[in-house]
Amino acid sequence: MRETITMVVTVMAYPAISTKHGETVCVAGIRTDQLMTSSWIRLFPFKVRDMPSTARIHKWDEIEVEVVKASGDHRPESFTPNLDSIRVVRHLGTGRSWSERRAVVDPLPLDVTMAEVEHRQASDATSLAAVRTGRVLDLEITPRPVKELEEQRAKAEQAVQQGDLFSLGDRHEPLEPIPFNFHYVTRYADESEPRRLKIIDWEINQAWRKWRLEYPDPEQRIRDKWMNELLAPGRDPLFFVGNMHRFQDQFLLLSVFWPPRR
Repeated sequence: MRETITMVVTVMAYPAISTKHGETVCVAGIRTDQLMTSSWIRLFPFKVRDMPSTARIHKWDEIEVEVVKASGDHRPESFTPNLDSIRVVRHLGTGRSWSERRAVVDPLPLDVTMAEVEHRQASDATSLAAVRTGRVLDLEITPRPVKELEEQRAKAEQAVQQGDLFSLGDRHEPLEPIPFNFHYVTRYADESEPRRLKIIDWEINQAWRKWRLEYPDPEQRIRDKWMNELLAPGRDPLFFVGNMHRFQDQFLLLSVFWPPRR
C-alpha cells in the first residue's frame, strides 16, 4: 500500500554499486508525519546522483515522498521511494543551538551503548538507532586493499557503459571509490574491549575528495574534524547507526549528530 510521508533526512551513505540496482545510496531519516512519536525510516534504492540538481536532496532537508513497504527487505524501517514524488518542504538549519534539528532528534529512543542497540535488534528487528558515542579513543584511517579498489573502479566504469550515468557534474564520470576506510574506535562501559564502528557517511567520504585538493595532509584534516570538532567538549554528540541487510547483527555508523551542549 502506497502512502505519502514526511521525513527529515539525517543519513546519506556514500554511493555504492550493486548488480541489481546500479549506483544507489542508502538514505534514512526521521518521520515527522506521526503525531506524538518519532520513528526511523530507510529509503532504498535511492539514486541521488541521478536526480537533477534542482531536485537533489541534502541532509537535514524535510521532504515529502511517496513510499511503499520494501518487498525484498523485511527490516521494519525499510521502504521503497517513488523518486519522482519527492518534494523538499524546508531545510532544518543550525540556528538557536540547533533547535530545529533537536526537536526532531530528541523524541527518538536513545540507547546508551551499542550492546543495547544489538539487544533491541535481536528482540524487535530494530535496524536504525541513535546511540551515545561512548568514550571515543581514535579515528582509524586505513588504506583499502588495492584489489578491492580495482574491483570498485571496474564496477563503476561498467555502470557508466551500461547507461548508469550518475554523477554530480559530468554525468559520464564513474563513481570514485574512496581509497580509505574510516572507523571510530570507542569504548562503552558495558564492554571489556573497544569497539570499531565503520563510518559510511557521505560527508566524511566527500570531505576526503574535497580536502585532498586543499590540504597537504587531508587525512589529518579529517581526523581533526571528526575527533576534535564533532566530539569537542562543547558538543553533545550522538551516533546514528544502522545494520546491514545481509548481516543484520552488524551495525555501521551512518552519521554523527553533534549539536552544542546544553
